[in-house]
Amino acid sequence: MIDSNGPTLHVLPAGDGDPEELAELTGDLRGELLDLDDVLSAGPPPPEDVPGTAKGLGAVVGWLVVQLGTLEGLRAVVDAVRSWVSRSGRTVEISIDGDTLKLTAVTAEQQQRIIDAWLARHAAP
Repeated sequence: MIDSNGPTLHVLPAGDGDPEELAELTGDLRGELLDLDDVLSAGPPPPEDVPGTAKGLGAVVGWLVVQLGTLEGLRAVVDAVRSWVSRSGRTVEISIDGDTLKLTAVTAEQQQRIIDAWLARHAAP
């Protein structure tokens, strides 16, 4: 499975399932994440590590593995993804050790409550 040292992001495909559009959107999100100070790297996982039932190179489209310089960087990543989701209208799942946060088009207040609860589960002890 994917390295559990950092979050794994999955940009969910739209209903039409256009892999080229999904690859472009994922690339845009990757670029924004790489601009963050606490993000050391962000890129696709090896195809054999992609969770789920999809097979082949198309299986990595929409997936990013993020390596953080600090645990505090997790909040910055979540905030950046949340902003990107609100602009793109897409849905992104962020997972750490099997715990998944799904960011989608809900009200800002609802999303903040969900994010705060998820981040609290991954705060430094």
